[in-house]
Amino acid sequence: MTFALLALVLVACQPGTNTHPVPSVVQIGADLHCTGGDHGFEDTQVGWGFCYPATWKYNERAQSVSANELALTFDITDIPCASPSPVAGNASPRPVCSPGAGLFAFMIVSTYSRGNSANLAAWVQTNLTPAQPTPSPQASPTSQVSPSPLPSPSPLVLLPIVWGNSTEAALMPDGRRIALTPHQVVVMDLRSGQGLLDLEAQMSKRLGTWKFVY
Repeated sequence: MTFALLALVLVACQPGTNTHPVPSVVQIGADLHCTGGDHGFEDTQVGWGFCYPATWKYNERAQSVSANELALTFDITDIPCASPSPVAGNASPRPVCSPGAGLFAFMIVSTYSRGNSANLAAWVQTNLTPAQPTPSPQASPTSQVSPSPLPSPSPLVLLPIVWGNSTEAALMPDGRRIALTPHQVVVMDLRSGQGLLDLEAQMSKRLGTWKFVY
C-alpha cells in the first residue's frame, strides 16, 4: 500500500476541496462507542480515531514531516464548566467551573508507513534506532593498529501493551506509545508537566477506545 501522506496533507489544506478517494474499509467513528459522556475524534485520512473527555477543547494542526510521516498536534485545554439553571426574573447565571479549569497540554500523534517491517521491533530497529557513529580517522597512515569495532546500536526496549485494535503495541522508554497496524505505525507523544493538564491519566485509560482502519 503506497502511503502518500504528503499528498493527503496537500488535499486537506485546500479549502473547499474533498478530492481524496473514499476508503473502501468501514469508516471509523461509528464504532468508537464512547461512554461516560466522552466525545469521539476521527480522521479518515490518517485512519484512526479515539474517545476523549467531553470537557476538552482542542485545536488540531497537521504537519507533514516527510513523505512517509504525518504528525497531528492537538493543543488541548480542559474546561470543566457547568451552567446552572436560570431563575425566572434574574440575569442568566454565570457558568460554574472546576478549580482546574483552563489547564492545558498538547499531544502529538505521528503516522508513518509500515513498509515491509514484519513486526514492531523490526520497524523500530530500522527507523528509530540511532545510526552507528562514523569511526575516527587513524592518527597516522602508517599505524598498524586496527580500529576497534563499533558496538551495534542497542535496540529500544519495548514494553508490550494493548492499544485499541492495533496488531501490536508497546510503550517506549521515553514514555511514547507506538502501535503497529496492517499498513501503518502510529506514535503518540503526550506533552504535559507539573501544573499542566494530566494527559497521561486521561489517555492511558482510553487506549481501548482507539480504532485503526489502515
